[in-house]
Amino acid sequence: MLGLGTSILSPYVADAGYVNTHSLSLDGDGGSSNDDADFLDTNTTLQAQIRNSFSISLWVKLDDGRADSAQYLAGATAAGNLVGFSVSSAGGIAFSHFANSDFALASTDAAVFSNGANDWTHVGVVATKLFMGGNTNYKIYVNGSQVASTTLFGISGANHGSYTSTTNLAFGVANSGTITGHLGGLIDECAFFDDALTDAEMSAIGGGGAPTDITGHDHLFLYYKLNNSTTDEVGNSNGSLNGQAAFSTTTP
Repeated sequence: MLGLGTSILSPYVADAGYVNTHSLSLDGDGGSSNDDADFLDTNTTLQAQIRNSFSISLWVKLDDGRADSAQYLAGATAAGNLVGFSVSSAGGIAFSHFANSDFALASTDAAVFSNGANDWTHVGVVATKLFMGGNTNYKIYVNGSQVASTTLFGISGANHGSYTSTTNLAFGVANSGTITGHLGGLIDECAFFDDALTDAEMSAIGGGGAPTDITGHDHLFLYYKLNNSTTDEVGNSNGSLNGQAAFSTTTP
């Protein structure tokens, strides 16, 4: 449970008495199609929100920290427009961003997950759109702390604001009809924010060793506690399960 100091830094995080009963289990299978892939569908493209600064946060327990191929924590993909938060086969974390055919790739400078790693881990990414010139900035977080990363190429503010997609954002896959990278393991406390979180806010959410109830957090746009339900606690878009995704009583 988070201490008093963290609560002061992030007053929107309520940590008293939260009982986390379930997570979501994904089998990592699905071939080259999403027809049988396990994932949580948010049932919204988030197009307007992704056109501005945004943040993604979730807890994950991988079956293997270095699977044979990249696994997606969250994402959506369409022609020339994509957001993809992933774990590489080398155990690093990356965030891919296409907008109006402009491209950026932010990836951690070192591995985050070891071979066979399956501990519960909080991961997050913050994309900050720059309005007065310059390219979008990205920060990747692990267990509430920013980790060193490098960004290749870049997306201008104008192109960031032109992101266009009819594909729903999903957790556990980069949602599309033909993409691979289905995640094998457990996910929990999946959240999307329509603004860039600060270091203190991300620390409050992911740095305490276990989830807290973030229902009242500022700029929280989607929040799936996954306590045996795909209800969006904020109310903007209830989710749905795809494939054989099923609730588990294994939690952080």
